[in-house]
Amino acid sequence: MAFILPVYVFSADEQEAFTDTNSVNVNDIFAGDTQTADAASNSIVVTEGAPAPTQTPVTDPNNEQMYKTSEVNIQEKAKTREEIKKDVQDLYTEGKRYYDVEDYEGACEIWERIIENYPAAPDLFNIRYSLASAYEFSNKYDKAVVQYQKVLAEKPNDDIAQEAKYRLAGCYMKMEKWANAVGIYRDIILKHPGESNTIRAYTNLAHVYMKQEKFKRVETIYKNIIRYFPNSQYEIQARLQLASLYAQTGRCNTAIKEYKLIKYKFKDTEWAPRAAMHIGDTYKLAGDYNKAREAYSKVIYEYYAQPVYVKQAEDRIEGLKNQKEIENNYYEQ
Repeated sequence: MAFILPVYVFSADEQEAFTDTNSVNVNDIFAGDTQTADAASNSIVVTEGAPAPTQTPVTDPNNEQMYKTSEVNIQEKAKTREEIKKDVQDLYTEGKRYYDVEDYEGACEIWERIIENYPAAPDLFNIRYSLASAYEFSNKYDKAVVQYQKVLAEKPNDDIAQEAKYRLAGCYMKMEKWANAVGIYRDIILKHPGESNTIRAYTNLAHVYMKQEKFKRVETIYKNIIRYFPNSQYEIQARLQLASLYAQTGRCNTAIKEYKLIKYKFKDTEWAPRAAMHIGDTYKLAGDYNKAREAYSKVIYEYYAQPVYVKQAEDRIEGLKNQKEIENNYYEQ
């Protein structure tokens, strides 16, 4: 990971002090100074028409020492910055070794040291994000939340900050702070409703609402995905999720219609045989074993060239026979 030192820029338009001689009386600068008389005795008088005399510059040993000291200080500061940069790089690399072997607590300990000991170091933004991620994977969601929030506050428009939003919302979900997670996902959706990167916000928000059993809102989200991402993989997945939602909430006929639409509209994709299998599963869920068997038999007939689905359909039909026998034996007792 590269660390970039800050660049300090000075404006070329800045005026030097006392450049306006009309407004500043030079004599006033030395008013009350004990060295004024000596300075006057060394002054140069130029007679009009005569060549300007030369003056041997007076060397002030104090000034020379000042310049030397300043130069040394600059070199020492530069050296210090390089040392800090190297220390931070070394510590980050050490923490990354722990992170890569999933020792997240070890990574946290080292990266915490960077934040604590080098608060003014460059590129703390990326280190802070890494620390937040390590906290998250070590299930310290409260600490991860704090670091993700600081990442967002520092550079809200950075690409990493955009990912930090999703990670922050994910931490809230794991902490079951549903309102916080919903607020983040809604903000992303409202700002970028039709962008492909927003699909995560849609699906994650639907997951939150499913946890809360707010099924009508889940349905609305999937319909919005279908609206904004037509004829895409996102539409297929949204329709599959929507059909599953219908089945889980007792609307099996509506679910079957959705699966049939997928099977027809996307007939040349791998999703068609999957939807066909789901049709049989939904009939089975509704307790209509005859129609379930018909649906599975249709899979064998229509997708004979795809042995995976043929095998699944045959197994489902065999399972229906066993299920029927179990139910008959139960009612006979």
